[in-house]
Amino acid sequence: AGLAFLLFFGPVLAYASGRRGAPVENRPATDFSELSVSWDGFSTLSKFIADRIPFRSRAIRSDGWIDQHVFQEDPAFGGGAVPRVIHGDEGVLFLADDFDIPCNSEITPTETVDNLSQFAHLIEDSGRKVTMTFAPNKSTLHQDLLPSSASSRECWRTFTNDLYLALSMSDMPGYVDLINPLEREITATREYLFYRKDSHWDTAGIAVAMQQIVQQIEPGLWDPAQLSFKGTQIYYGDLLGLEGQSGTDEAPNFVIERPEIVPGPTTDFRPTDNIVVHRRYTNTGPVDQLIQGKTLLLTDSFGVVALPLIIPFFADLTVKHFDVSDPLLNIPLIEEADRVWIFAAERLVSVHAKFIEGNPYFLEPLSKALSTPLRDE
Repeated sequence: AGLAFLLFFGPVLAYASGRRGAPVENRPATDFSELSVSWDGFSTLSKFIADRIPFRSRAIRSDGWIDQHVFQEDPAFGGGAVPRVIHGDEGVLFLADDFDIPCNSEITPTETVDNLSQFAHLIEDSGRKVTMTFAPNKSTLHQDLLPSSASSRECWRTFTNDLYLALSMSDMPGYVDLINPLEREITATREYLFYRKDSHWDTAGIAVAMQQIVQQIEPGLWDPAQLSFKGTQIYYGDLLGLEGQSGTDEAPNFVIERPEIVPGPTTDFRPTDNIVVHRRYTNTGPVDQLIQGKTLLLTDSFGVVALPLIIPFFADLTVKHFDVSDPLLNIPLIEEADRVWIFAAERLVSVHAKFIEGNPYFLEPLSKALSTPLRDE
């Protein structure tokens, strides 16, 4: 009876005394403003409460320890839950979404590429420049480190292979291939190019990607001499957090040094939020050393972690996380931009093609705002 009382009422009493739960996921806590009077409101309310339950991280750690050390399974939390994190070889962790999203996609790889191409053509036909980049998943580039339980999921493997085949054969304007340069770098250096305990690429992987992107946007602007190795850095992996674990890991630290570029004022539209960002960065320097005009970067956490290696190349860069607001609110930003850059994680590409940039709900009002007709499918 005493244990039951602590289980049900301990968090309530702790909350009443002023204790709050610490964030454990790679997203900001659900805000009160997100609550609504609808059926979806129940799910949002659940997240709002869960994000603030005291001792949540301790409970997750305890649950995860039992899963791993008693049942020898990847940690999963809650009744009927499946693991959010998959343990691979050499201590490398993978995000289960890499496999779950493609296996449950409501849209095929070909449809995914066609829908995103429609968006890219619309931007290009309006007289603006467009850049389309997709950051490969860690699971795609390091399949040799996956456990057999994950690598045997043919639905994931088939979707991934078909996606990159469709991209290679498409006429998508502004598409920059990242998977092949990253694969070549991994083969040549035998380095991970991803954080072992995190779902994102490390600065070595970002540097490989940025070289391809900058060279496509402004040939000759990338200078390998401006990329400096600064030893190793300590980081806290988001995949450790999803398991309720504490601890740190080390990864190589590369930085871009462009002394001729002077950072200008930065406008932060979401102060104190370093995950779901909305900011405008400006730089000054020699005209031929900066990508000129107004660039709008619509991205997710992969682009956010890459910002230190992105910002020094742009004269005027507005960065907006996909989750900031309704996609329709991006239309005025697109109208003001000279270049639109989509930078999405591979695991979310089909989501964007189905529900965001490739959705008629977004494309039709964008077409009207830009006074540019959509192309026939």
